[in-house]
Amino acid sequence: MSLFDDYAEYESTLQQQQQQRGSSSVSPPTTNGNLDRPQDGLALNINGLAADGYVATTLEAEDAPIFSLDTVQFQVPNQIISLAVSNDVLVLVIEGARILRIKLQEAHSIIEASVPVNPTSLRACNAFLDPTGRHLLLSTPQGESFYFYEGWEQAKPLSKFKNMEITAVAWNGMAWSTATSSTRTILLGTHDGKVYETELRPGNDAKAKRSDIPVKCIAELPVRERVTGIAMEAFPARRKQHLVLIATGTRMYQVIGAADLELQSGDKSAA
Repeated sequence: MSLFDDYAEYESTLQQQQQQRGSSSVSPPTTNGNLDRPQDGLALNINGLAADGYVATTLEAEDAPIFSLDTVQFQVPNQIISLAVSNDVLVLVIEGARILRIKLQEAHSIIEASVPVNPTSLRACNAFLDPTGRHLLLSTPQGESFYFYEGWEQAKPLSKFKNMEITAVAWNGMAWSTATSSTRTILLGTHDGKVYETELRPGNDAKAKRSDIPVKCIAELPVRERVTGIAMEAFPARRKQHLVLIATGTRMYQVIGAADLELQSGDKSAA
């Protein structure tokens, strides 16, 4: 029996119980399907179910909160524009076109870097930090993008990302547990409903002023609207078969296809 059938059966039972309560002050117990008897040691209590079929849950006094807010002894030198956290690394983009990179386990050590723009022009940006906390991608509403890698003194403009506001990033899980400095193939969603493929890698020259990382448009959504989220996952039994989910303000898209995301830098990925 499917989940939908289970729910439909429950709805029918609930309606019968409500009708019986309306006709008599004492409602006889009803039996219908598998709702009123335990299965595999699991006892189902329908008394706590609301009329719409959902369970009303509350946070018990003894339950620990999911998270808590605490003050820290750190004075941000300027107004925060954007921030990102990953792998115990906090990155703050602040006014004045500055980047503060803080390892939360070593909070006393703060690495400061710059963004190569007019300090007064950087008022807003999207910040994307990869799961390893090493790769930072910045994108402004004006269509300027910058790449920052741990240890650099300055972020680098991405010349081939011109006029593209990045609004979502799907990181590649293949790069999380490897020693490579590359992100491998990742997907970028943009403000105008396009999906791009690229690979962030620091290169050999950390002092180079620009980064010529290639980028390729691989899809355009039928409805041209802002991509608010994008994710990709490989099927466990078929590592080259991937599921890509793309979300916008009004729609969600699903794409399944073959892609070799394990290729090294310089190789072309199969779409």
